[in-house]
Amino acid sequence: MPTRLRRKTGQNPRRKPNETFRRESDSLGPVEVPTAAFWGAQTARALRNFPVSGRQADPSLHRAFLRIKRAAAVANRIAGSLGKTDAFLIIQAIDELLAMPEPEWRSLFPVDIFQAGAGTSQNMNVNEVIANVANRLAGNPLGAYVPIHPNDHVNQSQSTNDVFPSAMRLALLDSSRPLLRALRELASALDRKGDLWRELPKSARTHLQDAVPMRLGEEFLAYGRTLARCADRLELARDELRELGLGGSAAGTGLNVPRGYIPTALSELSRLTGERLRSAPSLYESMQSQAPVGFYSSMLRLTGLELTRICNDLRLLASGPLTGLAELLLPSVQPGSSIMPGKVNPSIVEMCNQAWFAVLGHDHTAAMALQAGQLELNVMMPVMAHAMLEATRVATNATELLRVRCIEGLRANEPRLRRYFESTPQIATALSPRLGYAAVAKLVHEAETGGSSVLELVRARGIMGEAELARLIEPGRLTGALRTRRPRTAPSRARRAGPARR
Repeated sequence: MPTRLRRKTGQNPRRKPNETFRRESDSLGPVEVPTAAFWGAQTARALRNFPVSGRQADPSLHRAFLRIKRAAAVANRIAGSLGKTDAFLIIQAIDELLAMPEPEWRSLFPVDIFQAGAGTSQNMNVNEVIANVANRLAGNPLGAYVPIHPNDHVNQSQSTNDVFPSAMRLALLDSSRPLLRALRELASALDRKGDLWRELPKSARTHLQDAVPMRLGEEFLAYGRTLARCADRLELARDELRELGLGGSAAGTGLNVPRGYIPTALSELSRLTGERLRSAPSLYESMQSQAPVGFYSSMLRLTGLELTRICNDLRLLASGPLTGLAELLLPSVQPGSSIMPGKVNPSIVEMCNQAWFAVLGHDHTAAMALQAGQLELNVMMPVMAHAMLEATRVATNATELLRVRCIEGLRANEPRLRRYFESTPQIATALSPRLGYAAVAKLVHEAETGGSSVLELVRARGIMGEAELARLIEPGRLTGALRTRRPRTAPSRARRAGPARR
């Protein structure tokens, strides 16, 4: 066996010099675990089996797991299936873990994002850590699992089948709040530019060719409306994530789940998360299908597509400065070339395009994972969770940077805009009712071939007086009233529901 492969598949790839070990056992037999580790045998097996990416789950997923375990302990205690002292130890241990700085979780939850199907390794990693912290609080050594056992007490009334999909949805609800806020703030920033530039005329373009006159403000208010609608759609998707199959246990059967557990656990989780969570109408369906995550992914994908389009527009409108459109002046954030002095590139917008491409790739990963579910369980949830949480994080940061580092400092090149407005051949469309389509088409052809504008030809030939011409091409008349302000829309079901009161 090659040395490199032996290093990856050896007994203890994470063994450090002078490190000591304790011996634990699981259903497969004895396992060596580092003496100081708060995780146990099944985590040790996962570290040995899955040294794939070197990356761990997003902290929001760990937080969701901890909250579910806390809610389960409360529900089990109230149902009478977990003793008061044991429940208190589990809850106290989880509260200590939740109070820790997130970087410290890295040593506690080291399982790779690519792991055993359905996330069993992740679930057991959390169970083992909670049990060991609880037992230390009771004065017992790590690995003793007395009085708290990872399976019998921490995982009571649960299965990875219902815990992982519930944790994935809670993590997405948690991590998407900043994205929703960033989208609405970007929409508002674009609206402010639209209001600022409401009187600036420009040439519209269709097929990348000169089209009728319009106003720059209309263009940017349309962008703002687009982003506001993306935020609304994302909120609808977030509402889908509020439906949980917690209490379905294995395959949705509810095996070993005491009466009253589900409503109590969901009530406690709603309190912990600030979300109005609800139980899935069919616990079986909630194990088989991860469509709510797919719906969220599709709305994130749509947002990425729209932002890609808008960023492409910004790059095109800012092209130049001398040989491009140069209608917009982007903020200068860094030198644009290592060889061409003074060159400045649309760096922020280029970064954003790359970020949206990554979001679209993560959406494809989630789609492949969603359709790969079989029979009573989707075992591809770990990569689905990673893809969606990573996509959400990237989208949030890119959206925020686009607003702060680009849109807020964006300026309009007014002289260039007015020159295009007056020189576009399609301004002649305003003359058609007065001169007729055929006559105007002839003027447009002459202007394009002769190097003069249509207006210059009209003036030179005395086709109409200056006062009449000025009235026909007046920007307000050509572009109409500014009607593209973002309208007030009826709140979605998700927005009406809102977060739960703490």
